[in-house]
Amino acid sequence: MYLETSIAKLLRQLTRTHKESLAKRIHCMGLTPPQFMTLYQVKKEPKTIGQIVDAVDLSYSTVSGIIDRLERDGWINRVKDEADRRVTWIYMSEKMQARFEENSFFQEANYSKFLNGFSEEELIIIHSSFDLITRQLEKKVEEKS
Repeated sequence: MYLETSIAKLLRQLTRTHKESLAKRIHCMGLTPPQFMTLYQVKKEPKTIGQIVDAVDLSYSTVSGIIDRLERDGWINRVKDEADRRVTWIYMSEKMQARFEENSFFQEANYSKFLNGFSEEELIIIHSSFDLITRQLEKKVEEKS
């Protein structure tokens, strides 16, 4: 029981620390976490507000307000669909493209900096442990479905 409690505590601590680290870097860009989540949705391809709402699990009015502010600040562009003028697509702006490239949030190099200092053996142990935890959690999620 002690080990289970200790592992759970460490997982929560790791998650909290990772969120805090990400939040600090997002704040340095002048963004809030919900704004960043919204921007990240249009990084790979344009999306409608409805698609963004589904992905970030925030209300339509909240995402709409976030989109208004991001457009005002030059992070995104809105473009009406040519085939259906009722549909508006949200695209990343050049400013957003440049800032995401500068601040490699989810690129491998960013994690390499974090993992620098561990020996090869330690990295193998970390990898095996994370893989095992991930597979176990995925099984539990599937069981509940």
